[in-house]
Amino acid sequence: MSIYLELAGEGAEIVWLKDWSIRESADGSWHFVGYSLETSNGRLSTKIVHLDRATRTAQTLNGQIYQLVGASGHNLDAEFVFNSFAKGLGNGKPWRNVSAELIPDCYERKHVTANCQEVTLEAAARLLLLSRSYVRSLISDDKLPGRVAEDGVQWIPIDALTEYRARMRASLQEALLALMETSQRMGLYDPEAEELQEHQKLDVNNK
Repeated sequence: MSIYLELAGEGAEIVWLKDWSIRESADGSWHFVGYSLETSNGRLSTKIVHLDRATRTAQTLNGQIYQLVGASGHNLDAEFVFNSFAKGLGNGKPWRNVSAELIPDCYERKHVTANCQEVTLEAAARLLLLSRSYVRSLISDDKLPGRVAEDGVQWIPIDALTEYRARMRASLQEALLALMETSQRMGLYDPEAEELQEHQKLDVNNK
């Protein structure tokens, strides 16, 4: 049996979760319990900070994107993980299954893609830290590929998102370097002076 307790900063950026449910702790926080398709194990997520009920896309406290697959269900591995950690995480108080309260049609198999190599527009926007309208414009301008399923949900390949984000970061890095070089030429930024200030701070803190 393979189990997984999701911790901050761990795991894949995108989690495809089947046989899922949403549990509410005594403090009112929501957590996913389910079976991860990419790692083939039961999983208990950190706190859910965003949930798009229409596309069944979510984001947890550690920044991971969740795509719920199929209907809400029950998985033995996932329940083992939950039962192993729920008491400690919930301070010994009871949890509630709030899947049907949050997603009324949770037992219907909606918004299922053919594979785990693409995500919804909502998930793509959160992964890129951009607005949904801007991501739509990227698709319209052929800067990102995308397809619209029969149910109207737009899906975007993960590989394309990863490549585009890498280009975004490279462009940002180039812009920052150019700004620093311009500032140095204008006498607005002195890296040696900044380094000296950091050493002075360390000396003060060590006294």
